[in-house]
Amino acid sequence: MKIIFFIKVIFFCLRYFFFGYKRYAQLLILILLKKPKSILEIGVYTGLRSKEMLMAAGVFSKKLNFYGFDLFEDFKENLLIKEFSKKPLKKSTIKKTLDKYGKINLYKGFTQKTLPKFLKENKKIDFVFIDGGHSLKTINNDWKYIKKIMHKKTVVVFDDYYDDIKFTKKFGCNKLIYSLNKRKYNIKIHPLSDFFYNNDKKISNNIVQINFK
Repeated sequence: MKIIFFIKVIFFCLRYFFFGYKRYAQLLILILLKKPKSILEIGVYTGLRSKEMLMAAGVFSKKLNFYGFDLFEDFKENLLIKEFSKKPLKKSTIKKTLDKYGKINLYKGFTQKTLPKFLKENKKIDFVFIDGGHSLKTINNDWKYIKKIMHKKTVVVFDDYYDDIKFTKKFGCNKLIYSLNKRKYNIKIHPLSDFFYNNDKKISNNIVQINFK
């Protein structure tokens, strides 16, 4: 066990719990519990969450494989509204930030193109965090491919489970979660919520955990 990593991750969790983004504290605790050796993240953004997840996994595992998917420098401003998303950093910047935490593999482009190519590598992933484009179409596409790289102990975590019915008609993972086969998957909506405002309306945001029964 890397004691320094463990102390830092506990600090991250406490900071998130008391100063906002409580759902990310749940995410890091889940990684500590599951001890993954491979992590796939859709929506790398600045690489901060990636680094924290790698540190949490690195508490127990010396050799980590990380697979990060984003548009990076190819991100276009029109996607800010279309995908209710944020502009990520450059691929080279992210790679430099993460390199010391494991074997880092970054994939640039839309996931409807990059994920099918990744499937050809025939890898099974221990832990997946989906937080890329937030439109229903993009989230459904991401799940279409991610479910094919799951093994019997894989944990998939969706960000952006919202409590506003009107908002979920366009964005978020709610509709996908409702459509999953409950006889096949365990589905857990983690209880700690964060909040944001959209058109002056307060909307809660939770993470959802999926794994095979």
